[in-house]
Amino acid sequence: MSWRDWLRPAIWNGTAYHPFAYDSSPGLVRLDSNESPFLPDPDEMQTFQDELARLALNRYPDVSGRLLREALAQRWRVTPDEILLGNGSEEIISMLTIAFGGGCRDGRPARVLYPTPTFNQYEALALAYGAETAPVPLGEGFQLDEARFADALRRVGPALAFFASPNNPTGNRFDAEVLVRLAIAADAVFVVDEAYADFGGETLIPRLRATPGLFVMRSLSKIGLAGLRLGALIGPAEAIAELDKVRLPWNVNVVSLALACATLRHPERLDARIREVVRLRDELAATLRAIPGVDVYPSDANFLLVRTPLEGGRAFSGLLTRGVLVKNVAAPGPLDRCLRITVGTSLENQRCARALRDLLAGGDGLITATGGRLRREPRR
Repeated sequence: MSWRDWLRPAIWNGTAYHPFAYDSSPGLVRLDSNESPFLPDPDEMQTFQDELARLALNRYPDVSGRLLREALAQRWRVTPDEILLGNGSEEIISMLTIAFGGGCRDGRPARVLYPTPTFNQYEALALAYGAETAPVPLGEGFQLDEARFADALRRVGPALAFFASPNNPTGNRFDAEVLVRLAIAADAVFVVDEAYADFGGETLIPRLRATPGLFVMRSLSKIGLAGLRLGALIGPAEAIAELDKVRLPWNVNVVSLALACATLRHPERLDARIREVVRLRDELAATLRAIPGVDVYPSDANFLLVRTPLEGGRAFSGLLTRGVLVKNVAAPGPLDRCLRITVGTSLENQRCARALRDLLAGGDGLITATGGRLRREPRR
């Protein structure tokens, strides 16, 4: 016997998450990971240094992250006991899947339902923990077809259902009323992943207490603290207390706790940056839409889903050779020829648009779209 004999087939058949190994040269424009493009300003850096100087790094942090939960509770207008902290949203998804998706019902593994296309970790973690997956295709414009999803929830009977709103990689948010109706109808733990909600101006957090089975995930990664790896789950205090039994002790380190608390003491800075990203997103969308042959989908997130005339791998490589790293999400079906482009600074966005325009100009001329058909026009 060896370890190979004990490894579950889902692990053998899966793949580890490895972001693109980018060139770390200063000239590369990184628009691939949906991070904030803004570094802390000098005052914030001084605050962080002061916080770090006070930390007892030889001691474990508070096991529940109480001070951070209090700060987040104030921001989201809930109680600290309604918040569970995670080392990023992925750990929250893991805890939910262990707690609700790891068992059996009626003699078969629990099922995890989610729309497709969406964030790939719902599927990856469900399979890793032995659950069955139940992807349901989104409708036109990457929206929820309420009747289709209501029927799927009845037929599948999932233990867990994940809905990212705004959705990744499509960028659109789902109708809040549809989500609430589905949550009420579902005999499931119904999780709305709001990692990008700060940029969409809408949240289901105020609906939690009146909607049985509803939970909301949030993240601090997208609004400037990606390096600290902080996610949170908001839900009924009784359920959070049970999920706390699954959470690994001291899962959030003392540095992340301290610096996040320091950041939340100045919410006006966070909110100003969020507004600036939204402004830059709309500006970038307009610029990219002006490039012939490029389709830009409406976005409520800090990124854009863009369809180019080129096959996704070719478009990705072409931009990379021009110093711009984006995310290649192209796949057969609704994501055919699609890239996901994170909103950067104004200068980074300009470089991205120039690189895409130059790429589509090609060697023989400009690729244009007329009446749904692509053609090349000679350079002028």
